[in-house]
Order: sequence, then C-alpha cells, then structure tokens
Amino acid sequence: MDDLEFRTRAFSNPLDEQEDFKAAANASPERRRLLGELHEFEQDLQRTLMAVDIPAGLKHRLNQHARPASPLRKRSLVALAASVVVAAGLTLNLFLQPGLSAQDLALHDEVVEHLHEEASDYQTSYDNGSDISWSQVEAILTASGTSLKSSDDLAAMHMIFARLCGVGGSRSAHLVARGEHGPISIIFIRTAPVSRGVELRDERFHGRIIPVDDGNMAVIGEKNEVLGRYEQALRENIEWSI
Repeated sequence: MDDLEFRTRAFSNPLDEQEDFKAAANASPERRRLLGELHEFEQDLQRTLMAVDIPAGLKHRLNQHARPASPLRKRSLVALAASVVVAAGLTLNLFLQPGLSAQDLALHDEVVEHLHEEASDYQTSYDNGSDISWSQVEAILTASGTSLKSSDDLAAMHMIFARLCGVGGSRSAHLVARGEHGPISIIFIRTAPVSRGVELRDERFHGRIIPVDDGNMAVIGEKNEVLGRYEQALRENIEWSI
C-alpha cells in the first residue's frame, strides 16, 4: 500500500481494522505516528460529542415535522455527506500542520509524489558517482526563470541531476546534489509562495518547502541527512527572473 492510499484510508477511518491497513501502518514509524494523532483527534471529537446535552423530547418534536425523503432529497443528502467527508479530511490535515492552506497541502502532496517518481533516475547517478557541470545546472535554472548567485558554498556542492519539471503547475527546476547519506533534491517553484514553511511528511524523505520572495524552494533528502546548510546557502543566493 503506497502512502497516498494509506493516508486516504487513515483520514476516512483511523479505526480501520482490516489486515492490509494494519500491516501498512506497522511498516513505517511515520505512518504509526500519523495514525496515533488521528486516534487522539477521534477521541477528542467523541468526548466533545458526548458532552453535548440533547434536550428532552427533541426526537419526538423532530418526528412530528418529518416528511418522507424524496429520491432527489436523498441524492442531495448523499452529496452533502460526501462534502462533509472531504471537509473532514482537509480539517485533519490542517489539524496536523496548523496554519497551512489547502493550496499549501496540495503542493506538499505534489512534491512528495514527484520525488518518488524521479528517485530512480537520480539515485542511479548518485550510485555511479556521476556529477554534472554547473553549466548544465545553469541552463535548467535559466529555462525555469531562476538563477543562483555564485558563492563558495554553492561551488562546493556536487550536482548530479538537473531537469525541468511541472511541480506547482509551472516550469520548475529540479536539481539534485550529492549528500553525505544520499541525494538531496532542490526544487525551485515559481508559484504563489506557501503561507509558511511546510514540513515534509514521508516515510523516506524529510525536508521543507519554504517561501522565498516570489516563489517556493524545497530542500529534501534522506531521513538522516542534515539539510540546514544547503537550505541557507540556496536561500541566500536565489534570484527569480521577471
């Protein structure tokens, strides 16, 4: 079960007892932590509902005014229920990362999906010890409307991959540097800046999507990779073209 399916099922029913769901949850500490947070939220919700006092005779008064539901009304209720489920899923996402907008969360999910799709390509370059020239990197940056001012910190980075991508619905640049524990993805995204830093939630990768002036920058690596110096060096030297 991939992360997208697991998250969908977890948000819709965190108390799911099916064997495939439980096995998927036990396969990753990140998934277990997410499920634990959802369980706590579910318990808080139940306690809140139980604390609401129902006025005496309310059921009888409602039944007196009730009318049989027409097929159209039934369909409307089903549609309403579906909308509530979608809204509940979004609410849970916002609960887990307070302050994020739906657009922020959508960008997070798109970045995670893109990383998993591209990983096999840049992992091969990492394993083979193959580096690319900075002229190749600069060509991709120029095509994406981005540039990096030269600095000693950037010059020390060994780049192994550079490609245009469609993350964020724009022509974005996906670069990969050689880290100590694996490839480090750097994605420059020319879209409306996220409302604040978005922490990546994934069983393999960690990192952040952060707003930088007119766009966004993602710096993401393997779980044990230290990313702070990369993020700082890139943030200080990035420029967006008009």
